[in-house]
Amino acid sequence: MNKYKNSVLVVGFNVRPIATSLYSAGYKVFAVDFFGDEDLYPCVRDSLILTKELAANYEALKGIYHEYLLKLSLRLLYKHPYIEYLIIGSGLDDAFNERITYFKQIRDNKYSIKSLNNSIETFKNARNIQNLYKLLEKKNYNYPLTLESVKHTINDSKLQFPFILKKRQSSGGVNVYKIESYQQFLYLKNTLQINFQDNQWLAQEYIDGLAVSCTVISNGNDARVISINRQILGEKFLNAPKEYIYCGNVVPANLLKQDEKLIAAISLFLTRTLKLKGINGFDYVLKNHYPYLMEVNPRIPGSLRASEAALGINLMELHIQSFSEDKWNDIINTLERIEIQNYATKLVLFASQTIKRGLVKEINEIEFVNDKTTPDHEVQKGEPVCTILYTGNTFADSYFGALKVVDKIERLIKNEQ
Repeated sequence: MNKYKNSVLVVGFNVRPIATSLYSAGYKVFAVDFFGDEDLYPCVRDSLILTKELAANYEALKGIYHEYLLKLSLRLLYKHPYIEYLIIGSGLDDAFNERITYFKQIRDNKYSIKSLNNSIETFKNARNIQNLYKLLEKKNYNYPLTLESVKHTINDSKLQFPFILKKRQSSGGVNVYKIESYQQFLYLKNTLQINFQDNQWLAQEYIDGLAVSCTVISNGNDARVISINRQILGEKFLNAPKEYIYCGNVVPANLLKQDEKLIAAISLFLTRTLKLKGINGFDYVLKNHYPYLMEVNPRIPGSLRASEAALGINLMELHIQSFSEDKWNDIINTLERIEIQNYATKLVLFASQTIKRGLVKEINEIEFVNDKTTPDHEVQKGEPVCTILYTGNTFADSYFGALKVVDKIERLIKNEQ
């Protein structure tokens, strides 16, 4: 008996949701993860955790972790050379050079592992914002005005305050700033020591609207929408450390049918044109019932577990099947049969202050808490504490039920002061 049959190596910033889904589907899971949350370990056969391997905390590693995750993955693969599948999650979207080196080493070592990811060339096309907007323009879809030459932004009459200043590598809302004035622009430039000559930053028209996302599955040619989701970004009640940091989702988004139809049409057009494979995510801002594309995430999106809870299906099973030509009709039949079971809200809670070990353990025991921080260290201010996943019969039941869990955790923290 092959002990690595149906085995999957998952690599990413937070692989616990993917690992949970794969484990539930009966796969043998191996993981390389940034955090090493307590509820990851029951789902995996073996793992390497970046913060533990480098003996460093979230703050020290959050800007450079992509350099190490794939290296740790090679270590784990050396130990388990017959793992069948590879899935790369969040945190490595723009690490093109690291991916090239990584896959070269897999080939050089003659590992038989099968990549269930988009190709590097597809990744580059999907993450190239100007390339995406050219595609949208051909179909007469609107998109935010975007200037790549930031050094001329202030003098450009096309772009008015406020505008968005964002780094090309801005996954999860990191390195995204709303600029309200020239003084703020100069302050940010100086404090972050930004060099606009390196073309790592771009300026974008500010679109004031509702943040939404769309989750799509594809076999590289055909595609189907899985769910349209409300996005939760930078919320103060979740102690988000930055204005646009990712804080969760509500699935489904509870939008007008006409809005959902246009979001689906744009997402499917881009999926087929880019020839994306597997499950991928699209981020939009909905303004006056029109979706403006913000970015494409050509990998499993953060809304995975909320979508699964709302639809009552295992999406990672479908992701793996989408890489087999003979499984596509089965996927279509599955998606055509499913109906919304309920609403699901995912909230990411960040620490408003230092949380001691004993309190971390108490928080982990609360119902509906996931991504549980291991209680072997304190959680520092600004670090993620946990996520809450709460389902309900209505949008309000789900959302406010999740808020009650957040309130319960915050009361515990305040009582420790």
